[in-house]
Amino acid sequence: MLARANRDHALDYFRQVLKSDVADIQGGTTSEGIHLAAMAGSVDLMQRCFTGLEARGGRLVLSPYWPKSLGVLGFPFHYRGHHLHIRVSGRGAEVCADPRPAPPIVIECRGQVVELASGSKFHFADPGAQPRRV
Repeated sequence: MLARANRDHALDYFRQVLKSDVADIQGGTTSEGIHLAAMAGSVDLMQRCFTGLEARGGRLVLSPYWPKSLGVLGFPFHYRGHHLHIRVSGRGAEVCADPRPAPPIVIECRGQVVELASGSKFHFADPGAQPRRV
């Protein structure tokens, strides 16, 4: 929650959660096993905070905020019968839908709304650049 509210510091929070087991920040509990909540928190940061991913108003909404210095963040995602591949870099995003029998879905990124059909791809550029259908 804190990372979503303060996205400028999200990468710092992400590093802290990753260290929770490796650095044994709780004084000797690492040998007892993993901290599952910390692991789930790190996945949540990747998928929801850095991508700004939400399902809202019948559409998939993205608001990427990923450091370009870290390259591209990509992962598969299932939504309304579609197998999607989401890639973000900086404030831009690309969404690719595998071909399968599913009706088009609506995707929004930073106020731009597109309809994505099965088997198609759309690139939402960083703010200031021109978006393009791929």
